Amino acid sequence: MKRALLVVALILGCASNPRAPDRAAAPVPEAGTSDGGLARTGPPPAGAEPQGTPDAPFRARPPPPSTPVLFHAPIPRMAKLSNGLPVWIVEYHEVPLVAVDLVVKSGSDTEAQSQSGLASFVLDALDEGTGSRDSVAIARAFEDLAARYRTEADADSSEVLVTALSSTLPEVLQIFADVALHPAFRTADVERVREQRLGQIAQILDDPAQVAERILRRTIYGEKHPWAYPSEGTARSIAALQPPTLAKWHETYFRPNNAALVVAGDVQGDALLPLLERSFGAWRPGKVPPARTKAPASAGAPRTVIVVDRPGAPQSQIFVGELGIESAAPDRFAARVMNLIFGGSFNSRLNINLRTEHGWSYGAFSFFEEHRQAGPFISQSGVMADHTAEALSETFRELRRMQQGDVTDGELSDAKESLLHTIPARFTSGESVAELFARAFAHGLPPDYYATYAEHVASVTKEDVAKAARERLHPDRAAIVVVGPLAETRKALGSLGLGAVEVRDAQGEAMEAKAPDAGPGR
Repeated sequence: MKRALLVVALILGCASNPRAPDRAAAPVPEAGTSDGGLARTGPPPAGAEPQGTPDAPFRARPPPPSTPVLFHAPIPRMAKLSNGLPVWIVEYHEVPLVAVDLVVKSGSDTEAQSQSGLASFVLDALDEGTGSRDSVAIARAFEDLAARYRTEADADSSEVLVTALSSTLPEVLQIFADVALHPAFRTADVERVREQRLGQIAQILDDPAQVAERILRRTIYGEKHPWAYPSEGTARSIAALQPPTLAKWHETYFRPNNAALVVAGDVQGDALLPLLERSFGAWRPGKVPPARTKAPASAGAPRTVIVVDRPGAPQSQIFVGELGIESAAPDRFAARVMNLIFGGSFNSRLNINLRTEHGWSYGAFSFFEEHRQAGPFISQSGVMADHTAEALSETFRELRRMQQGDVTDGELSDAKESLLHTIPARFTSGESVAELFARAFAHGLPPDYYATYAEHVASVTKEDVAKAARERLHPDRAAIVVVGPLAETRKALGSLGLGAVEVRDAQGEAMEAKAPDAGPGR
C-alpha cells in the first residue's frame, strides 16, 4: 500500500513540473535590449558599419622587413694525421652533435663499362659486415649509441658519413672506422645488396624522367666514358660483380692519400685529433691509379632525336643537354647565374615559357652538374604529350635566346640574390656542413671557398653572363632525348629539323633508325 502511494506521488510531482523552454526556439534579443552579454547571432542589419578591432589599422599594413642578417661561412681548421690523412674541422657548439665524413676522391670515374655501379655497390656493402662484426651487430651498435650512418656515391668521389652525439663520439669512431676500412664482403652479404640494387634498377627503368636522363648522359659522353653509364649500374653489370671485385676496388681507392676526414659539430680540435689518430692512424697509404680516360663524345656524327616509346603516356619527358663545366672553372659563377636566368629557378625563362605562358608543363628547369672534370648541362621538362614537339621547339628557342647573352638588370639581380640566399640554408646542420666541405675537398676547391662565395657572386656582371652563355651553350649540337608516346609525336618531332628520329629502349639500346622526317639536322 505504501509503495502504491509513493508511485502516485511521483507521477503527480512530474505532471506539475513545468516544461523546460526550447533553447533552439529562444528569440534573439533585439538591439538595445538586455541580452545578458550575448552577441547577436543573426546577420547585421543592412547598411551597418563593419565592426573592427582595436588593432585593425596595424593589421592593414604588412610589417616592414627586418634588418638583414649577414651570413659568414666558416673556414675549416686544417690538420693531418700521422699517415698523412687530411682533416678539416669545423666547430659548431649550438647542439651536442658531431658529423664525420670520410671522403674518397674516387667514384664512378674509376669504372669500366662492364663494371658500372661498382663504386656505389661497394659503398652499399660496407655496413653489411666486417671481420669482427656482422650487419646486425653494426646496426645495433650504431643504434645503441644514437648514431646515424649512411654513404653517398658520386661521379668522382665516395663518402661514408656518421652523425653522433659528441659524448659518444669516441665509441662511434671505433665502429665507423671498422666499417669504412675493414669490410668483409661476404658472399651472402653481397648477394643481399645485389638483390636490393636490381630492384632499384627495375624501378628506375619504370620512371620516364630517370630513363631520359640516363640516355642523355650516355649520348653526351659517348660509349667509352665512365659517366655514360648510370652510377647505380645496369642489371647486367650488377649481376656480374663478385666479392673479390668489390674488395679489390676498396683496397685500391680507399687510401689515406686519396681521402680526407671532414668533421663538423660540437668538437674541440685539439681533443678530436687524438681520437681520429686512434681510429684512422693505422690506415696505410698506397698507390692510387688515375681516373679512367675521359674521351668526349664525337662531335662529327649527325645529331638525332632519341625517343623512348611509352605508348599512351599522357606526358613526354624532354631532356636536352651537352658537356657543361668543371667545379673549378674560372667562369663557374657567371655560368651559374646564367643557368638561373635560363632554367635554374621557378621564375626562369624556360619555366615561364612552358608553364606560365603555354600551360604545357608543371615545371621546366635546368642545371649544371659540376665535378673535377666537366659534368653535364641538362635542361628537362615534363610536358603534355600532344604538345611535345612545340615544347621542344620552345626549349631550343629559349636556348638560342640565352646564347645571345641579352640579360636585363632585373634578371641579373634576381639570379645573384637567389645564389646568395641559398647558401646559408646549406649550413643548418653539422652533417650538411661536413658534406659541403667534403665536396670542396673532392673537387679541389680551397677551404675558404664558401667564405668567399658571396664576393664571387656579387662580382658577376651582365657581360660575364653573356660571355658564359656564348661559350657554354651550343644549341646546334645539344643532345636530345624524349620519353613519350612515339605514334603521336614522331611526325611532329621530325618536322622540327633537329635531326633524325632514333628509337631506343629504356636502357638506351638502339631499336631502329630512321632517316630524317623533314629538313636537315641543325
